[in-house]
Amino acid sequence: MNKRTPVSEIMTKEIIIAHPGNTYSQVMEFFNTWKIQHLPITFADRLIGILSINDMIAFTYKHLSSGAKDFAGMDEKFAMREVMTSDPVSLAPDDTVEKAFSILSKGHFQSLPVCNDGILVGIITNKDLVRFYNEFL
Repeated sequence: MNKRTPVSEIMTKEIIIAHPGNTYSQVMEFFNTWKIQHLPITFADRLIGILSINDMIAFTYKHLSSGAKDFAGMDEKFAMREVMTSDPVSLAPDDTVEKAFSILSKGHFQSLPVCNDGILVGIITNKDLVRFYNEFL
């Protein structure tokens, strides 16, 4: 393998996803249960957004500071489309690891959904790239 390796060879293919109608408590359960940092959002199998644990921490802090005291209160205030990043930068399965390194090295985000004609097929994170790099030192 080298920098021209397609991301499809190192991406995570078994993806935990959320949908626009998921509640705050459901999303937090996804993050907690699966120990993930990034959650793609799909509608009719098409990628429409991505949510990070940092997005959820910011939402939580904002609403706890303004009076929400429990999951019911957080669920009431939560709107997926307002918290997620819509139309995230993504890769195609045949894009190279080099392209993924280039995009993620800018530091704007830490994961890239991988889509085939708009359909989510995987995700690649900084951790995947570190593992890839470590294998070839």
